[in-house]
Amino acid sequence: MNTKPLESTESSSPIITRAVAASLQGKYCDNLLIPSWQKQLLLGLGWFPQGVARQVISHFQTISGLSPKVLEDFSIVTLVNQRLNDYAKLDKRFSCITLGAGLGGATTYISKALGGPFLPQTFVLTLKGGAPTGDVNQYFNRSHKSALKIAEKNPEVITIQHFDPIHDGWLTRYVNHLRFKLLSLPSGYSDFIRDKLVPGGTLVYLDGQAEWLRYKVGPHSFFQVGGWGDISAQEFLDGSPRIQDYAMKSGLSHTNWKLDGFPSEHGAESEWGSEPGMADALEEFCATEGYRFVHICLPHPNDFSRLAFNTAIHLLEKSHQQPAGVLVEMFTQFDSQAAFQSGLLPLWLIFNTHDSLVYLEEMLSRFPPSKPVFFSPLATFSITPDIVPWSDWEKTLSGWDWINIGTRPSHYPSDSRAIVRWADPLRAWVANHPQPLLERIDPIKLFELSQKL
Repeated sequence: MNTKPLESTESSSPIITRAVAASLQGKYCDNLLIPSWQKQLLLGLGWFPQGVARQVISHFQTISGLSPKVLEDFSIVTLVNQRLNDYAKLDKRFSCITLGAGLGGATTYISKALGGPFLPQTFVLTLKGGAPTGDVNQYFNRSHKSALKIAEKNPEVITIQHFDPIHDGWLTRYVNHLRFKLLSLPSGYSDFIRDKLVPGGTLVYLDGQAEWLRYKVGPHSFFQVGGWGDISAQEFLDGSPRIQDYAMKSGLSHTNWKLDGFPSEHGAESEWGSEPGMADALEEFCATEGYRFVHICLPHPNDFSRLAFNTAIHLLEKSHQQPAGVLVEMFTQFDSQAAFQSGLLPLWLIFNTHDSLVYLEEMLSRFPPSKPVFFSPLATFSITPDIVPWSDWEKTLSGWDWINIGTRPSHYPSDSRAIVRWADPLRAWVANHPQPLLERIDPIKLFELSQKL
């Protein structure tokens, strides 16, 4: 297997597969693979005002991005094998394997609750070269030709160039993102399933129906402007006063992000949506191989978060235990192993934008009273128009015994120290309050819970 770490370390897929693999072995996992010297740099930057970290870390992307040359003779097999390699130390067979949308802490918790590995449908590469001034055409031309060639040589995938100059503005100035989504079951996955799934076992497909407006730039290639948050796809393309204000403050001279010359269409959202075709391929595979197929199809990313939350309640009731509290996770800052070791209810938020605050407010009524709430505000390096002010998080959680385990208020949202240390206080608390969940959920019960959302 190719062991070169091609896929972006901050991508959901490797974070989830490594976390699930570690959890299946009863271990914790650091979500981001950060070399020791980089950890020291991040901790050191944490002593300075957050503006320093934003400046330094943004420029650092020119070093961490991959050379576009990696796209020469590229095969999706490489990325598939790398994710399978995350499970190399698991020498047992499982009654269930999950595949599909990689929705952070929600997917990780659900996979762990089902008691088996997770195989992602989506992969992403971070390539050197971005759009320093926000020029959509410059960004598009960075990898369009390569994307077309890859899609032609790898008919089992589509390619998506993803340009979000607001939420990923600290990245897209210097790098560009090229995402791949599987349309069918690759041979590596089918071989893994035959090897690791018990005869008659269950394959669960998490089918995310999140949609976005995108450009069709090739037979199997797309270009997406913007990303999930509290700014719509149409606002990204049409512009608005708050986008103009953001651009002026961020030094972006281009805010016309429409891609001329290509048709637009509504399709699966780049990060959280599943492409059609995989469900049929999995159902046919299961029928041929004698496996049970469970298709969980939900319209919104938050629905998978609710499903994970409800799954935790089900497991606690099944084992006659009470919730120890709530773990509010965000984007890549999640720790399902901590939730399983303590009986905390996991609530995964997509990002630190206003739509996630609204979702948190909706879920507060389901929090167990008089129990701690661990809150993990995301460390990120763009001050976006739709970001939630720290005071609004505080207001929403007032009245609860809440503990901040993420970004410090003084450095919100650009706390480099939190990238390295956010999970430490949570895991220390769990060690002193053990309540391990040993029960697992039956796939059919999971499906029933999904139908009641």
